[in-house]
Amino acid sequence: MVAIQEVRRLQTTVDIAPTQQSKETRANWFRWITDPEIRQWMCGTLPTKPEEVYRWVDSATTDPRRHYFDIRLDNKPVGFINIRQDHAPSNTGEIGIVIGEKQYQSRGIGTQALDQLLHYARHTIHLTLVRALIKPDNEKSIKLFIRSGFIHTADVTIDGTPMLKFEKTLT
Repeated sequence: MVAIQEVRRLQTTVDIAPTQQSKETRANWFRWITDPEIRQWMCGTLPTKPEEVYRWVDSATTDPRRHYFDIRLDNKPVGFINIRQDHAPSNTGEIGIVIGEKQYQSRGIGTQALDQLLHYARHTIHLTLVRALIKPDNEKSIKLFIRSGFIHTADVTIDGTPMLKFEKTLT
């Protein structure tokens, strides 16, 4: 709760806005996902070359099952958050979040962005269950999702990487 109070005390506004294909988005995403301190917490095979990142951004903004949003602090992009709808059943999805600007990590911004995404997931794309897969040593993300009402439901391995599965029913 202290982190959220800190953001409010600074009179900042955290918003999520649909990710757009732009030079700024491509540059930010490239910088964030190639930063070893941030990349260590991300899952799956991620692009490392600028052209690959640009294709990823373009794909993220055109796939109807993937909903990517910029996380903006006082209208400045500081990260991104997404939800990917499952194929079947279509009322479930998986969430990911990156606060790419390190000076804004652990300040309540992720909590506010996640709250907004959960509202979108429930009321706009009508999901009833969402999950997050988190590396076991990513304490910040684990705390974020638990604070937001997610429950640890399983330990899984994805591409040889141990992960914790957290789920939340949306009502």
